[in-house]
Amino acid sequence: MLTDKQITNIREAFNGTDQRVILKALGDTNRYRIFEMLGKLPRLAVSDIAKVLKISVLLASQHLKILEQGKMLEKEEQGQKIYYKLKADRIVQSFIPVLKIK
Repeated sequence: MLTDKQITNIREAFNGTDQRVILKALGDTNRYRIFEMLGKLPRLAVSDIAKVLKISVLLASQHLKILEQGKMLEKEEQGQKIYYKLKADRIVQSFIPVLKIK
């Protein structure tokens, strides 16, 4: 039988809130493609993402901001370049095999 602490830990880990946010963010084709690219590469610059998706840097930045707000990405600034990578978070990483990335 589970202890009260174990039950609380399970509820916190699997309350579904994070998963719903991730799935909602990935509902957009460009955001899904960004997530897929970052699942295959360690990090990408905003300008490179824009070039691959054939969209403006501004639009790529907007998509990246939504993914970042969904706690899926980490931002790294190096001079004037901004790079993004997937968070090492277990919930984000759990989506990679489900989406058949890598």
